[in-house]
Amino acid sequence: MDYIGEICPVCSKSFTADDDIVVCPECGTPHHRECYKIENHCANIALHGTGEKWKRSVHQEKMYKVCPICRFPNRATDEKCQRCGSDLAEATSDPFEKAGGSGEQHHDPFSSYTQEELFDPLKYLGYDPDEDMGGASLKDVSDFIGPSTIYYVPKFKQMKESGARPSFNLFSLIFPSLFFANRKMWGWAILAAILGIIFNLPANLLMYIEEYPSDIALFINDNKNLIKTMNDVFMIADMGVRALCCLFANWLYFRFAMRSVKKLKHNGAGSTRIKSVGGVKPMNMVFIILIKYGIGMVLIMSFYFIFNMLTTINDFSTLCLW
Repeated sequence: MDYIGEICPVCSKSFTADDDIVVCPECGTPHHRECYKIENHCANIALHGTGEKWKRSVHQEKMYKVCPICRFPNRATDEKCQRCGSDLAEATSDPFEKAGGSGEQHHDPFSSYTQEELFDPLKYLGYDPDEDMGGASLKDVSDFIGPSTIYYVPKFKQMKESGARPSFNLFSLIFPSLFFANRKMWGWAILAAILGIIFNLPANLLMYIEEYPSDIALFINDNKNLIKTMNDVFMIADMGVRALCCLFANWLYFRFAMRSVKKLKHNGAGSTRIKSVGGVKPMNMVFIILIKYGIGMVLIMSFYFIFNMLTTINDFSTLCLW
């Protein structure tokens, strides 16, 4: 039970969230632990033996209803449990109190969570926020995911419980480098960008043949069949890489999230820090596009300079033969 705002009968000071409070088992009167030690007995000893109980002076509205079936905390206005759908007509705000009975005084296990964390049905999807996901709690993992928890939390639980790795991710199939960049997975984002550039290079050479210098255009024309064959092979390879990203991007993100959260928790990071490090950053997609085009320009320029160098060497060799 929450005693914040109530008055200690010994020192007449209000209880705060930081106070160490003890409760008389006979009448339920709360005391500061130090105050109780000074008196060495309950300040309301006159109530003992009369059957009367200490009564709360600070009125507190019921913040939530604990489902009598699955013990899930629901909004005070909810009529059905968000988790199991049970009727909340006999629900209590004490997670240890059975319906229709008077519970003992216990520490409220939900007191450390905000109302948003408790009552947002999409926040944990009815799962236990303290569930171990493999070295980190579901709450911490959910904080790290940020947007799309409704999509990722069930998948992460399935991967953790069954060990399954493949799952479907449409965004990573169409835009693999953008997906990884948006989720701040820079290593995979850059790798996907480089592979995409390489696999599309033959197609780009054929598409932009008119824009190249005449010597290079001639070289491409002379080897058009080879480039077309390479293009077909690279297209198949590109589709294969995209299919792998589609099937394993969620698993890679799960591993990335778990490693990141465990590292942050090891360094003493709180919920705010975890949320700032995780989540999504759409601007990263712009950065990876710029990086991708930058790498593409470097490859094209390298191709051009290598071709010029080989042409110069060939002309010099021909001149020497004469």
